[in-house]
Amino acid sequence: MPPAKHLLRKLNGLICSLLAGTYGRVKKALGSNSDRRQPVRLAMLVSRPQDIDLLIDVYLKAGQRQDVSALFWATERAANRFSGVLERLAEYGAKPRFVLAHTTLCRSVAQLGKIDALLTTVESTLAAHKIPYLLTRVANAAGVRTFTLQHGFENVGLTYMDGTYGPHIRFAAQTVLTWGPVDNIPAAVSDETRRKCVAVGCPKLHLAAPAEEKRPAADRPVIAVFEGLHASRFDDDYTRQFFKDLQEVAQNYPGLHFILKPHPGALVRTQRHDEGLASLRGVDVLLPAHPASARLSTPRLIACATAVITTPSTIALDAALAETPVAVVRYGQTIPYYAWYEPLPLIDTPADWQDFLDKVSRDPQLLETSRQTFLDKVILPGDAADRLLDVVVSSHRRV
Repeated sequence: MPPAKHLLRKLNGLICSLLAGTYGRVKKALGSNSDRRQPVRLAMLVSRPQDIDLLIDVYLKAGQRQDVSALFWATERAANRFSGVLERLAEYGAKPRFVLAHTTLCRSVAQLGKIDALLTTVESTLAAHKIPYLLTRVANAAGVRTFTLQHGFENVGLTYMDGTYGPHIRFAAQTVLTWGPVDNIPAAVSDETRRKCVAVGCPKLHLAAPAEEKRPAADRPVIAVFEGLHASRFDDDYTRQFFKDLQEVAQNYPGLHFILKPHPGALVRTQRHDEGLASLRGVDVLLPAHPASARLSTPRLIACATAVITTPSTIALDAALAETPVAVVRYGQTIPYYAWYEPLPLIDTPADWQDFLDKVSRDPQLLETSRQTFLDKVILPGDAADRLLDVVVSSHRRV
């Protein structure tokens, strides 16, 4: 980003925070806090397509309660750049009440006056999370209670760290909501972040009991393959091997229907990645910007799949919640975060692809124990959506 543009955005964020601070002080001086008998007004920000999977159960659960009401906001990028975001919200009778961009950040001050609490899922000091982070800072200044929900199994600054993304990552939200016990958070996480953490679980009940219909028995069994081959994490050798092995099993198992869904946020790819996608034969590829990818959402694809194979990602947890056998592609990497996926099957060689598919074809129940053990280790049991709303309401009431 050009330095001048970066400076203007920083200045814009500062001005908005000052305006929000003034608004918050005036509101407090006038004693205009909301009536405690009224429902807590919660705005939930969608900044990526997969945020809907995290937030929709919270939205539906809020509709069943008397003490909280929920509505959606969205970033301009999520609403306009990714196909299917607005359509998926419409399926649940919802649409964004406010669309946020750098150019509309100051307008958010007025919108914040209409809510009591703000929930984001991608908010940190990382440049890629800038708009949710700035909005949260403005909301803090306006006196709105702020929450950010763990958005991925490997959440930068919370559950995932490497040579680039370390404990220096910070969250502006007053409360960080985690999927698993707070005691499971890595020791390298900053004390500031750790003090903010409250465990609620992973609010994806629609995955644990998917409403999507299974494919007719006459169709070939679906093997859903997900990849998030980010250039900063996976080298050319990993990428090359991934596509080579996928092509090989697609040829060796003609009775299976392989569907590959790349990461929805990976709109910019390396040459090696593009070459790998172009080389595939006998594999249906759902590109992120293509309407077919939006229609066959991740929950739908997992629901109709006989098994799931994925690079390290939240998909492993989503599949486990949906009671679908799942394996994670490791290829011998020794990075510590793979321990989080045990005891799920880990793929290191071409033979491991075949071994996993053979077990699934023979008897999927062979993998049931590893699936349940994995879930017991990484998330809190019970209704996470209800638990999350309890935290929001109680926090607001205390204030």
